[in-house]
Amino acid sequence: MQRNRPATSFRQQHYGREGRDRLILSEHRWLRFGAFCAFYFAQGVPIGLLSVAIPAWLAQEGASVGDLARFTAIVSAPWGFKLIAGPFMDRFKFLPMGFRRPWVMGAQGGLVVSFLALAAMGDMDPQSLLPFMAMGFVINAFSATQDVAVDGMAIDILPQDERGRANAFMAAGQVAGFSAYGALCGTLLPLIGLPVTALVCAVTVAAIFVLVAIVRERPGERTLPWTPGEAGARDEVAELGIVDIFRDLVRALFLPMSLLLIAVEFLNRVRDGIAVAVLPKFAVDEIGVTAAEYSQFISLLGLIAAVVGVLLGPLIDRQGAKRFLMFSLVISAACHVAAGLLTELWQDMDFIIVLYLVGAVASQLIFVAIIALFMNLCWTAVAATQFSVYMALANVSRTVGGLLFAPVADALSYSHDFLIMGALLGLAALILVPFNQASHSLRLEQRMAPADAQST
Repeated sequence: MQRNRPATSFRQQHYGREGRDRLILSEHRWLRFGAFCAFYFAQGVPIGLLSVAIPAWLAQEGASVGDLARFTAIVSAPWGFKLIAGPFMDRFKFLPMGFRRPWVMGAQGGLVVSFLALAAMGDMDPQSLLPFMAMGFVINAFSATQDVAVDGMAIDILPQDERGRANAFMAAGQVAGFSAYGALCGTLLPLIGLPVTALVCAVTVAAIFVLVAIVRERPGERTLPWTPGEAGARDEVAELGIVDIFRDLVRALFLPMSLLLIAVEFLNRVRDGIAVAVLPKFAVDEIGVTAAEYSQFISLLGLIAAVVGVLLGPLIDRQGAKRFLMFSLVISAACHVAAGLLTELWQDMDFIIVLYLVGAVASQLIFVAIIALFMNLCWTAVAATQFSVYMALANVSRTVGGLLFAPVADALSYSHDFLIMGALLGLAALILVPFNQASHSLRLEQRMAPADAQST
């Protein structure tokens, strides 16, 4: 009988060779950390190109703060549409290859193709923003879809007591990606042009696609559609209709702590929508650096911040994500207010470097902590949808920030810009004060109990 076969025969039947069981995410913590870090690195590549290198290059070519705000708002808009992808990922699955991995593979492949399409378009005129906006929109559409799939996989695979550390690695991967490719693309753009720069990005993302193709979520699953394997039996992947998904989503989403954290992230991301336009133009106009120098500087700061985030990841698990989020919001707000008030120190490079460094570390900790909190708010059965809604709203907030800022950007001083951003972060910290994870978990359990009872 099947249960009497030796264990080695089972391995050979499901894995082909014994060594492959080392590439199962659910079985190996450091594989989980490393794989999610790599997946997020792939997301960082387009961020480095579209949010660091190209805005700095456009600023050097004469684009105004308003132009940059409009560019970044349109290019980042697909990140606000992630809630469309979530329900499809929860509803349509190919479980023999894993709960989320087929979606990760599809989105990653689309990201490679979109970079190749950008390379095929040839050099574009930096005075005409429309082609940049169009291709940036397409690239970010695939990047955002990959992000939803990876986040859903992380919620499904990661134990709750690993999420702080895992998010530190994931955030570090993304920061390493946009830092490395912000600096690299910022250097390559003026030297060899956009086509070769885009091709370099395509090759990098393709290499990470290979990793997606060889790991598996759980034992016994297929590596590729045509390889041996089968889906494991799991209650949380029972088929739900679209109506059921949205019913359960509403139950989980419209809870007090959920709405409170959405408000906190809204203010934080509105600040991001302003900062991505202000900072490169400020660096070129007031500090006097070139686009390449700015890209390299921001990339270095990002790498430093990512390392700090990884080192503090275990503390986030032990001390609580709320505490780290509150501390980071306050520190970041203070940095912005100091930059806005101490205008006489703008030519002091030590002052500028310290502000940028502290602000970068604080932003990284905000990212790590708030992602961990959002993951803890999710209900497993609709995790991809619920988390994608949180992240979509966050990214819509960034787009909203850019669009609201664009009409008034050129009428404000840089001092006003920094003070506005500091006020947004300070208000976010105040709103966070009553957040209570335990209260949310209890309410979620009570609200979902009737749905669970009906499904049994």
